[in-house]
Amino acid sequence: MKRRMRILGMVGVTSLLLVLLLGVPAQAANPESVTVSATVAEALRLTVSETTVDFGGSLLPDGGPTGNGVYTDTLGAAVSANRPWRLEVTKDRDLTSASGYIPSARLTFTSSSSDGRVTAKQSSATEFGSSAVMVAEGSRGGNINVTVSYRVDIEWEDAPDTYTAVHTYTVVAQ
Repeated sequence: MKRRMRILGMVGVTSLLLVLLLGVPAQAANPESVTVSATVAEALRLTVSETTVDFGGSLLPDGGPTGNGVYTDTLGAAVSANRPWRLEVTKDRDLTSASGYIPSARLTFTSSSSDGRVTAKQSSATEFGSSAVMVAEGSRGGNINVTVSYRVDIEWEDAPDTYTAVHTYTVVAQ
């Protein structure tokens, strides 16, 4: 029985060696090269936390012409970009109502971010313009948060009404 197992083992090993030796030249007889490429498209994405900035209808403080009302609100923006980017804003007009308008000098913004990928922001009061105004700039990355802080100065001379404008935010490649 031992002898029979030994013979079967030797036949199995010999068969395996024959298969390997005969198969090796066939595998290397016709090598082919393949070029692999992957194209990464430019991607820029912007989301904003609110679609309305609403200062409410608070009463102006007492105290005459020097006691104007200053109201604030914030808007969050998240940028995802695979290249350096710039967040811009444009206005369609000054805050306007049927009764009048509030000039851009009295509706301003600042921007801030604690994300190290933001390389520039508006730290002082900046007017909205009818051409693109820089809000923030940054480097590549996903979900880069920027806070835009709005400030409006309502004067006693402003007629009671609802004043509106449209601000359009755009993220562009640098």
